[in-house]
Amino acid sequence: MPGNGVAAGASYGDLLVTSLIVLGVVCVVAFVAVRLFGRLLSTGRARGANLMTVVSRIPLEPRRSLYVVEVAGKTLLVGTSEMGLSVLTELDGKEVEARKTLQPSFGELVRAAWMRRKGVAPAPAPAPAPVAEVIPEAAAAEQLAE
Repeated sequence: MPGNGVAAGASYGDLLVTSLIVLGVVCVVAFVAVRLFGRLLSTGRARGANLMTVVSRIPLEPRRSLYVVEVAGKTLLVGTSEMGLSVLTELDGKEVEARKTLQPSFGELVRAAWMRRKGVAPAPAPAPAPVAEVIPEAAAAEQLAE
């Protein structure tokens, strides 16, 4: 039958193999094109990625939040609302970092819950010493070393 769309002498298996080969070639060409031209067409997201970091976000209402943001060495408290963004104050970066390290990570919370469930008391995490106490200890250790 000449009108059935199958080329003379070609079976459906041959057409399937040919289609899969063509599909593979198209996929490889698309992958190479994205890898080569994607970097050329990027809109600067990769270049400016290290300039700003969102340290924390606290939602206040559905459209209002507070953000702690590190930008160019400064730590800022930024408020968002329907009206836009506004910088509320500049925070002490060292204090923010100290409070960030005091909060247990999600993994630590899960581990503590798992240990409580098994009936084993988790070892208490050592409390970090205040900066004022660390400095005299370090000085005393240096004096003993001499």
